[in-house]
Amino acid sequence: MQVFVFDIMGWPSGDRTLHPLPGRLYDRDAGRDFYLDHLQYYARADELGYDGVCFAEHHFGPLGMCPSPNVMAAAVAARTSRTKLVMMGNCLSIHHPVRLAEELALVDNLSNGRLVVGCIRGSFLEHWAYNVPADESRGRFEETYELMQRAWTEDEPFPWHGRYFNFDTVSILPRPVQRPHPPLIVAGNTPETVEFAARQRVPLAVSFGPTEVLARTLDYYREYAERECGWTPGLEDCLVSRQVYVSTTNAQARAECEGHVMSFYAESPVLRRYEGKLEEMRQAFQVVRGFDYQRREHTTPTQMQEMSYERFQRDGFCIVGDPDHVITQIRKQQQILKVGTILTYLPFGTMRVSEAMKSIELFAREVLPHLRDDSGVLAPANGGSAGGRANGGAVPVRDASGAS
Repeated sequence: MQVFVFDIMGWPSGDRTLHPLPGRLYDRDAGRDFYLDHLQYYARADELGYDGVCFAEHHFGPLGMCPSPNVMAAAVAARTSRTKLVMMGNCLSIHHPVRLAEELALVDNLSNGRLVVGCIRGSFLEHWAYNVPADESRGRFEETYELMQRAWTEDEPFPWHGRYFNFDTVSILPRPVQRPHPPLIVAGNTPETVEFAARQRVPLAVSFGPTEVLARTLDYYREYAERECGWTPGLEDCLVSRQVYVSTTNAQARAECEGHVMSFYAESPVLRRYEGKLEEMRQAFQVVRGFDYQRREHTTPTQMQEMSYERFQRDGFCIVGDPDHVITQIRKQQQILKVGTILTYLPFGTMRVSEAMKSIELFAREVLPHLRDDSGVLAPANGGSAGGRANGGAVPVRDASGAS
């Protein structure tokens, strides 16, 4: 099994419900230290043997302080040597596709072929920040995805005249180190996103739902891929993100982490109400996490029922405990979800980097060795190479024929 560290870089103090966060409340000195601490955190994850470190894009608010995962990944590339740099991800529907393709190709060069490109539409907060209408979100996402891949792989300049973007000439430099391009992942759990990932023959990452609900999502992904797309996803094509925290005992882990778990879900943008146009955008994007995938109908949003630490542990949202408990629960999720990669989401809520650092140190010593097995490790992309060396178990990239 592969294990990534996933960190959205939430601001751990102050009024975390404000959106946007006024600049007058931002502490520049604390901010500088905040980013330096996160750089040390990623470098330590590399030293400890984590397979990847993940970056997420958020704008205008304290819940995520990384407006450019590409810039952050470039900085981390200079401080690490082995771990994958995993975008989870760039919000494709709010960006200029040619600029995005160029930046990601540059990061792949700076990291000597360690980039993994996770593609997301992003939340209503990101679309509101960049003034992208909700009804254009999916179309922009899919067109950007297609144009970005073509920009990486075309040998000659080419024109592009789509629904949202028009270019007489596209010809990016540099080219990615990895061939045909960096590994791709699609993250999400709506029927449209699940089906898009299956049609593109790329791995699907899921998160923020009870284990039984995410199992239905991944089952539908596998079933749709087989029935409609002519290929069979394996363990290497399925990823899950979970908040994972380990301490010396179950009681100690709860004492250290319960407040952070509850703060995270209390502040969830999906469950809150906002004002004015921001609330209008939230309503336009409102998607519950459970689906009848065959009939494409929504079911009761289970996240909005019982808001308790016990419930979040019971339903698999978070895995908090001593090493034995964490090993058991991760293996349970791996078996039920049939995933080959877990993104250990840490820090989260009001947790500081120093607290997360203690957890990843203990996790690396007492948990990580027990999760290593050949069945869950992701294969190199197309058997290719990065700068003359093996891709080191990158997420597979499939071409249009389905070859991996």
